[in-house]
Amino acid sequence: MKKKLIIFILFLLAAIGVIIFFIYGKEFLKLSEEKKVYSLGNVQSTKIDTLDEFKFFNDGIITYNNQKIIFLNYSNQILWENDDTKTSKQVFLSDKYVFRDVGDKIQAFDKNGRKFILAEIKGNILNVSRENDKAYVVVKSNEEKNSLYIVDENNKIIDNKVFKDNITSVSISDKSEGYSLTTLRLENQTVVNTVYFNLLDDIELWNIWIENEILIKDQIVNNNVILIGTKNIYYFNTNGKLMWKNGVYNKILDYNINKEKERIYILYDKEKNAELISYDFEGKVKGVVEVPKNLKNIKIYSNKIFVYSEESLYLVHKEKTDKIYEDLEGGISDFIVEDNYIHIISKNKLVSGEIK
Repeated sequence: MKKKLIIFILFLLAAIGVIIFFIYGKEFLKLSEEKKVYSLGNVQSTKIDTLDEFKFFNDGIITYNNQKIIFLNYSNQILWENDDTKTSKQVFLSDKYVFRDVGDKIQAFDKNGRKFILAEIKGNILNVSRENDKAYVVVKSNEEKNSLYIVDENNKIIDNKVFKDNITSVSISDKSEGYSLTTLRLENQTVVNTVYFNLLDDIELWNIWIENEILIKDQIVNNNVILIGTKNIYYFNTNGKLMWKNGVYNKILDYNINKEKERIYILYDKEKNAELISYDFEGKVKGVVEVPKNLKNIKIYSNKIFVYSEESLYLVHKEKTDKIYEDLEGGISDFIVEDNYIHIISKNKLVSGEIK
């Protein structure tokens, strides 16, 4: 009988503890997070032999100039290099390939240094990016027209379309075999943007015109299209119907559309500071954080939000910003985050550490 009573009391205490945690625990954790000050620990610095340009690429570092491409690991060991007698006009990186424009053809390199030739793409590359297992290449032809090429996993061109206006943004659909695309032209001294939603088999589902502002980004999320402009943020559904529109009240410094968090982050310039505002996909403001004036860029890795400049890097948490790194001499060229570990690259130097 006594044993049963003890078990009952222990069970009751445990139940009370759970109830107290659900009532007060979340507030305690929230308060702890707000009071916590993040910093960078276990910092290590490695000398890196960089060329003119350098960026992170597939768990390593790509560095290049107009004739050579070198892929390094984080210990400054060369994994592969390509030294071409032809001078490259431009080099672009996606998440899986390095694209090199050598004038008469486009070269693509994977993380193992294997080279592919995209002979069908003619013209000067304006932009390359990769999304949802497909890459797109925007090219200006000799006739001054913009062409869009969409390339699959095997570097095979699966769609090609010519546009008379300048292509300013492209997004590959996450739910269908299609893409959205924005073009820009000047007509009778009026700026005119055209937004298209097309299928890969050259079928146009819809298009709309937006005037008197410049659209700087379009992004497909669940087959809906989010547009960020210099005056407004727009959200169109699959059929091209405008679901909501929010005004932009200050100059946009940077932006990030995050599908996992279902948030739109806009970094605004203000007179005395900068301001990071997050919206949900229904257009409602979900957070406002004041950040130092000098910060111009946003990056998001998993649940971590960073704002940074060429010299300083801050972590945003709740309504606070903590400076975790600063380099007034070499600067910050690029950084990546893996769990709580961060790698920061500048000219001839790689800094690694743990965010604590």
